[in-house]
Amino acid sequence: MNLISKLKSKIEDDYYTQVPYEIINKEQLDKRKKVTVIVPVYNAFDYLEKTVDSVIVQTLGFENITLILVDDGSSDGSRHLMRKFSKLYPNIVSVFLKQNTGTPAFPRNLGAHLAKSKYAMFLDADDWLSHDGIQVLYELMEKTKVNYAVGKSIQVDSKKKSIIGRYESSQDREGVSPFSIKHLFYHLGPRARMMKLDVLKKNKIRYPEMKYAEDKQFFIDVLLKSPEISTTTEPVYYLNRMDGNDSLTKQTDVMEKMDSNIKVLKYVLDKKLPPSEEKMIVNRLIEFDSITRLFDRKHFLKSADKQMYYDKFQEVIDVFEGYNRPYRIEDHLIKPISKVIYTLFMEDKYLELEQLIDWSKNEKNKEPQIIKSRPYHKVNVDDDKQITVPIPFVIESSNVEVIENEIKLKLKVTGHKIPSFERVKLQHRKHIEEVEVVALKVEEEEPGVMEISMKIGDFQSVTKAGYIFYLMYEDYEQTLVPIRMEEDLVIPLQSNKELIIYSTVKDHVGLKIK
Repeated sequence: MNLISKLKSKIEDDYYTQVPYEIINKEQLDKRKKVTVIVPVYNAFDYLEKTVDSVIVQTLGFENITLILVDDGSSDGSRHLMRKFSKLYPNIVSVFLKQNTGTPAFPRNLGAHLAKSKYAMFLDADDWLSHDGIQVLYELMEKTKVNYAVGKSIQVDSKKKSIIGRYESSQDREGVSPFSIKHLFYHLGPRARMMKLDVLKKNKIRYPEMKYAEDKQFFIDVLLKSPEISTTTEPVYYLNRMDGNDSLTKQTDVMEKMDSNIKVLKYVLDKKLPPSEEKMIVNRLIEFDSITRLFDRKHFLKSADKQMYYDKFQEVIDVFEGYNRPYRIEDHLIKPISKVIYTLFMEDKYLELEQLIDWSKNEKNKEPQIIKSRPYHKVNVDDDKQITVPIPFVIESSNVEVIENEIKLKLKVTGHKIPSFERVKLQHRKHIEEVEVVALKVEEEEPGVMEISMKIGDFQSVTKAGYIFYLMYEDYEQTLVPIRMEEDLVIPLQSNKELIIYSTVKDHVGLKIK
């Protein structure tokens, strides 16, 4: 080993010894299991048992898993619970840091450093996994030989469940470029993903010591070292957002978040990536983090110091422009309202910007208006002015009929960019984890009028239930279909089943199998 390598190795060792720690079941770390699950713990007593239990009952077999719990100085009984788990299960490794580090970064990094398995996953101490979540990702990784795989994340709050990061779990994909999925970099938390442990260790990929955005930077690095990734539509991870669960993310001030985002922006720009790759990551850091999350939120409207917001966004622009990149921010904004917000900011039209956000957050009835055969939202501002926000497309009307063995939907579509519909998604009304997909054929009868055909036989295997009917386009984008029907359309299926198409309360296509 040369001098430089020895120095790098010492720096690496010094990092992991900066905080003293105690380990229970240390001998387990010498056993190379299939998967290591790493859980940073800090005052998680109320949730930790459910989290650990979700790993113990995995269909992959708990004997094939090492679970590393890294406690960051808890004072609520979490440590007692961890000792209990490690006493019951030799493959639960409990690590107790002697002092609190202030972020999940060091506990996660230490867990990955101690791990010896082929694959690694991160699980937060208040979340939980689906029973077969690890097996789903493990088998996908083994089959496709990629460095990284991701499944479906479901957020659970006190009222409902919702799918987050739909773009990364909207389809089953095997060995695709991460840059082929338009919004992949929009969801970069530690949830529902598995990676080769060697990729982390060989490339010295670590979570940076930041209170916020540390996972964003970490997974950018992982994806940049993953020429191909795989994705699955299967549920893997449940994100706990129940009342009373105050995560670090919730506690972080918006300006602290922005400072962290700016650090990550500089980090990415310093890499001098090919522009085609860099633009995707920068779009997330500017459009999503620095426009949507900074301005298009109620905290902006409620703030008594809006100039602070404007100054912070100007800082973002100054950082980007200081790197003299060969593309402009405004050319790669995706959402129409983001483009309008950016334009108003650059023209110093702050009052109009604030009125636009007030409309965005508080207007309940956002009816589209057709102007010169194109759909827009009209927003009234001071002095009888109006701001127009383009709408990519609207389905103005539809009707449905059955011809021979096919269901045909005729749509009238108006827009700036009329999509190519790719498939039908049937979302179970009661169980968000359950999704059915039906193939379709699209024919354009004339400009703005298209016919969508679905084979009746394709609904035969759909489970008896009520479903939300979505048309899917551009991979993961989805839209409801407006319709007004005087009577339900009842279509007999085999095995004494019926397919019923109806108008919902809000005049959208609804579907149920009885």
